[in-house]
Amino acid sequence: MLLLTPLLSGNLVVRGNLRKLLSEVLMLSKRQWSLIEEAVALEFEDAQASGATAFLPHFLAQATLPHKDPKCTYFERGTSKLTLSIMAHPRYGIPYGMMPRLLLAWMCTEACRTNSPELNLGRNQNEFLKKLQLPSDGKYIKTLHVQTLSLIRSQLSVEVSDAGALAFENIQIAKNGFVFWNPRHSDEECLWNSNLTLGADFYTAVTKAPVPLKMEALQALRKSPMAMDIYTWLVYRMFTLNVAVRSGRYKEAKIPWASLKCQFGSGYEDTPQGVRSFKANFLKQLRGVLLYYPDARNYIDERPDWLVLKAGARPVVQQRALSGN
Repeated sequence: MLLLTPLLSGNLVVRGNLRKLLSEVLMLSKRQWSLIEEAVALEFEDAQASGATAFLPHFLAQATLPHKDPKCTYFERGTSKLTLSIMAHPRYGIPYGMMPRLLLAWMCTEACRTNSPELNLGRNQNEFLKKLQLPSDGKYIKTLHVQTLSLIRSQLSVEVSDAGALAFENIQIAKNGFVFWNPRHSDEECLWNSNLTLGADFYTAVTKAPVPLKMEALQALRKSPMAMDIYTWLVYRMFTLNVAVRSGRYKEAKIPWASLKCQFGSGYEDTPQGVRSFKANFLKQLRGVLLYYPDARNYIDERPDWLVLKAGARPVVQQRALSGN
């Protein structure tokens, strides 16, 4: 089984059959791998003990779901080295928008909390909406029903490539499930709980060194899926930078705006103007994100061609959101 854990560059370390391959590609010794993994484990333990209220597997912090309906059954997005692809069930389509992001955060958090791949969704949709801390109105009821089925029937694939080497893992989000919701009667209790069982690989990725977040921040940012993605990514990248410093490696990351557009942007032209339009929107969303990760603003430097992140920001779970806009 392939287990993905963070590498200091923001890419991936692979444990299992492909670890040796990427070790050779990235020119890391066994001692370096050991130091990195030890630092990662300690950092996550510290963060989990500091009040994290949500968790996500790290590959979902680097590559994201679509923000809008792509109107297709295959979608992919990622960085120059990591690609997340989603194959939809033809009946349900690709999961998109804020709802599957909250669903994934809840699923991963619940799996970490219970140490079990078996998740209880409740006896009706209203009960599950309460678990997600969402209002039980018509808009959310319809979206929840559609996006839950889209998400749990989809298949994920994570691919890492570098210097001609390729590592991949096909991930089944849910192994099986029973959903008894009646979309026309969201408060009607069924005789049985709706439930699902996470796929083994997904459960392992979720519970072994997940990214610790604040569910309150994801909830507050839910009107913008892009802001939710930036928040998750920023928490992850600041974490990997702190691990890098502990391991005696680099202290900052310079990320081209063009690369960020590929990672987060959709609907922008592959032109200099497209990059500028994306940059303006990214910075707008980032200002809202920093209300929920205020310490990070002192470690971000905006430059014409780059976004520079510097090590030193405290874990997000140790901070309180700022009031106001």
